[in-house]
Amino acid sequence: MKNTLKNQMSLFLLGATLLSGTVSCSSFLDVDSPSTVTDKFYESKEGQEKLLVDLYVKSRSIFNTGELQYFGTDLYMAITEGESERMFNGYDKTFNGTAPVIGGYWNNLYKIVQESNILLTRTTAAVAGADYPKMIAKGKFFRALAYYYLVETFGDVPLYLEEQKEVLKTVQRTPEAQVYKQLIEDLESAKGVLSFGNTEAGEINDAAIRFLLGKLYLTRGYKPFAAATDFKDAAQNFNSLIQTTQYRLLGSYASVYDENNQNNSEVIWAIQYGTDKNYVGGGNPQQQLFGFNITALEPDLFVRNQADYSAMNRQYWVIPRAHEYFDHPDLDTRYDVTFKRSFTVNNPASKDFGKLGIYFPRWNDQSGNSAGALQFYPFKNGDAYNWYPQSTALPVLTNAIDRMPIVQKFRDTKMPWGGAGTREDVVFRLSDAYLLAAEAYLGMHQNQDALNLINELRKRAAISESAFNDNLKLATISLDGLLDERARELMGEHDRWFDLKRTGKLIARVKANNPLVQKYNNLSAIHLLRPIPQDEINKTEGLTQNNGYN
Repeated sequence: MKNTLKNQMSLFLLGATLLSGTVSCSSFLDVDSPSTVTDKFYESKEGQEKLLVDLYVKSRSIFNTGELQYFGTDLYMAITEGESERMFNGYDKTFNGTAPVIGGYWNNLYKIVQESNILLTRTTAAVAGADYPKMIAKGKFFRALAYYYLVETFGDVPLYLEEQKEVLKTVQRTPEAQVYKQLIEDLESAKGVLSFGNTEAGEINDAAIRFLLGKLYLTRGYKPFAAATDFKDAAQNFNSLIQTTQYRLLGSYASVYDENNQNNSEVIWAIQYGTDKNYVGGGNPQQQLFGFNITALEPDLFVRNQADYSAMNRQYWVIPRAHEYFDHPDLDTRYDVTFKRSFTVNNPASKDFGKLGIYFPRWNDQSGNSAGALQFYPFKNGDAYNWYPQSTALPVLTNAIDRMPIVQKFRDTKMPWGGAGTREDVVFRLSDAYLLAAEAYLGMHQNQDALNLINELRKRAAISESAFNDNLKLATISLDGLLDERARELMGEHDRWFDLKRTGKLIARVKANNPLVQKYNNLSAIHLLRPIPQDEINKTEGLTQNNGYN
């Protein structure tokens, strides 16, 4: 069999797509990809190493699919009422298997599965030499990563543990329990093979394997097929990261997100981008997801200047209610690190050049102090939220003020305005390991152990020790309280939909907080799974649709 691997591959087609660009400017990912390679190329160590590079590349899309990461949660909402927004953010009655996005998401994840299986099938000790165990461990990691998102998104899915060499006309959905059992066995066998700490930015290491393994145990712990020790095993894996010297919390929350302090001691695994146009691809979009287009709305006051703030073409809105999760925004440094609330006039042609142009007070500031800004937007106008459009209790998205604090944690001044984001995309970080370990302790009813971990993060976030002792130190914790803490610590980061689903809190919290969900009033238990792509159902036998979807 010969095949050019630039051709697109569906779930059921042999081959792997090798992109002409690579993941990063990091040397371990550098590659000079041929325009066309034959299948036999992947029987060589060089081919297998380049296949591994493509696994890093394809992982970008897992976390760049915002409709599945951010929409339909209690923190973020759509800015329009287009087809995807109605389905994924509003859960309206049109949601079905032809929904945009899910086909590409499904296909990309199964491409990762297929390429991982090619790597695992063809890599031998004779070919890879001393690198054989490491390549096998990385292949198992990427396959487990892809299947975690497949099974949590779609439920029972076809499980493939070998390279598929023929077009499959008949498939069978594998029960979630069997999928989880396999993934955990794979990662347990891969644990301890790779170096533990970061040897090079973006490279999979043993800490990343332990993090993903902990997340698998934790997620399974909530399932009907959970093992009795799942929460304990999850805590042990996360604690192996917390208690090591290779990873440690930084002294301030601000330093964690400093763009000049990337790959710091809290970063366990981050997908790389960089400034080299040969590697950055479409770029990291995080810097432009949560904000408003200042220069378009206020051209007399603001001109494009990337050093002032990140490119903002508004992708999603932070639901105003999410600001209220910060119970003490004046004492918790995470609030002002997360949100940019002041904008200085930077248009040299303006008579107000250098003045405070726009000011948003902290959400709980009811003083009416405008700080002398030309335009002042308080959190509420009477009893109604003022940072997004509304008509009585529900938003009318065609009547937007389009002005709200922007998420500045992912600020990127190294990129041209409106260009490709250059910063690393942190997928696994140490503070998240603290929160996930705390969640595992809650699952074991060891609430004090959970509190100790959460309070360690809150102490780091406090403006002073007295502020922590008097106001921020928690005395009790619940699962909802933990989800509030995740919002404060990880606002704008990945997996909120998956966090809510895992904990069984998605329906209640989204109904209570998301205005579009309230508007369409259609969210139910069927939406804990997304629909199987209809195109995949049409071209095979045995692949059935999830309950409740047409």
